Amino acid sequence: MPTNRDQWPAHIQERYPQPGKPWFLVVVAAIFVLVIGAFVTTGIARVINPPLSEKLLTWDIKDKKNVEVIFEITRPIDMNVWCLIRAQDFYMTDIGYAILEFPQDGADYKQINYVLKTASEAFTVEVINCDKDPNSTLFTAPQFAPGVEIPQQDPPAVNSGK
Repeated sequence: MPTNRDQWPAHIQERYPQPGKPWFLVVVAAIFVLVIGAFVTTGIARVINPPLSEKLLTWDIKDKKNVEVIFEITRPIDMNVWCLIRAQDFYMTDIGYAILEFPQDGADYKQINYVLKTASEAFTVEVINCDKDPNSTLFTAPQFAPGVEIPQQDPPAVNSGK
């Protein structure tokens, strides 16, 4: 039997009509591709231009009770931001803790130099996170050792961990 459909006998061509395009499957596949493309595009855009990001640039021990922390934040110009920074000792217990407030000021980039007061000499300093909510669940609770006198922080700190 010939493989070219046009060469088939008439009664076979009637029994097995020419199949049409599966338009339903084409439409479903197109919608699927568009939805996946939208998710991928949104994800890539958020990775390239995150709405809020923070980065620790450097820190320097000024003396046994003070650490200078330099970090940067990138944010939308109309967003108030709070950032948690902390210093820890060799045993990884907190010796300095501050949630800093940065009200909107029309700038999307800000470099911050802040002197964090500590209970003793710092072993490490971290910018834990920044968020648009001062009561964010992203801000870990302070972990001072029992009996440590928690240092009161200077503005723009709104919480010293007390």
